[in-house]
Amino acid sequence: MRSPIFAAKWVFFPAYSDKRSLRATLPQFRITYISSRLNRDHTMAEASNIQFLDNSTVFDLLINLSRDEAIELRRVVEQTFKDFSVGGERQYQPAPSFVNRPNGQTALFRPFTSNDSFGTKIIAQSTPGPDGNKCDISGVIVLCDSAGTPTGMLSSEEVTGYRTSMNAMVPFSWRKHVDEIVIFGSGMQALWHTRLILTLRGSEVKTITYVSSSKQRVNDLIAKVSAENEARWKAGCSFRVLDSTTSDFQQNLESCLQTVDCIFCTTPSKKPLFPAKYLAGRDARRPFLSAVGSWQSDMIEVDPELLHLAVAPKAGYNPITKKEDGVILVDDREFGLAHSGELLQGKIAAKDVVELGEILSLTAADDADGSTGTNIQKTNHFVSEGLVIYKSVGVSLTDLTVSNAILQLAKAKRD
Repeated sequence: MRSPIFAAKWVFFPAYSDKRSLRATLPQFRITYISSRLNRDHTMAEASNIQFLDNSTVFDLLINLSRDEAIELRRVVEQTFKDFSVGGERQYQPAPSFVNRPNGQTALFRPFTSNDSFGTKIIAQSTPGPDGNKCDISGVIVLCDSAGTPTGMLSSEEVTGYRTSMNAMVPFSWRKHVDEIVIFGSGMQALWHTRLILTLRGSEVKTITYVSSSKQRVNDLIAKVSAENEARWKAGCSFRVLDSTTSDFQQNLESCLQTVDCIFCTTPSKKPLFPAKYLAGRDARRPFLSAVGSWQSDMIEVDPELLHLAVAPKAGYNPITKKEDGVILVDDREFGLAHSGELLQGKIAAKDVVELGEILSLTAADDADGSTGTNIQKTNHFVSEGLVIYKSVGVSLTDLTVSNAILQLAKAKRD
């Protein structure tokens, strides 16, 4: 098990003139506050506290959240989606930028802003090794308040894993049935999806099946979450593995998907993970599918034919048009239509795409003709029991709001 949360001392450093002394001291602590009181004339001024949270500290904080605390973080994400979709925040989010250097190094710069704070996430994938394989992705999230004063710096891996998984938990929380779950992948996203599923709805889940080509990696994942579950959530579900390298894999996968309630795709695949026919014909108890792993236009996890089934006439309900046509749920319609491999290769039209924030923003005041009650009722039925596909491309504003929420949690634990 990891060390208890905030096991390190809390230390306040005054402004250092000897940078070597500061560098020698900082690595001893996982969370450090630096108090700086220098103004432009080098006289004492208002203090500024900067929190530094590394991956280990972020993990300890998030893994030990209670169900109620996790729900509060989910509500932060939900409010962010509403602010982005209907609250006007979309126009104030700068576009991310990528840099691919000649030596194979890749960097992503993703800025974000709000009325109260702003910042950026910097992600780097270093030069490939001698075997040609790229190293793991790592990075940092830097935050400032509205005056531009630095407030926090967080290692990005655990934050991104948690934030992306929590995004998928928003539509997952609407589902009526969550007994049987399938997760494609065995990496960071699969791990945090599992943790949040068990945190939020563990008592309802019977089986979680992982689909992976790496038997050792998925066995390690199951060992890790089993130990975490025993120590924290006490869910009674079982864990299974479908090895995609076996000769009877497709037969076993098709059989598994006949009864699945929720599917979570967490891989950077460049071809569909399974054919649409594996889910076709399920009228009585339709599944929910979330795809978060494919993040470039040449990546695709969901069969385009399945997308077409999901948006077909009479296949669901569109709360925007109020017609009984199916839709694809997304976090960002514009970016998804321009960059998502699923939506591009499936040739999905904008009218068939609805943002989570738009659904979350439905209220009784939306319609002057009094039909909103019926609209909300039909929407609730569709998102809870219909064939629902959620394609995540990421909303940068959630990096800001979730990171700030984590800083607040860290401060509350310290105090």
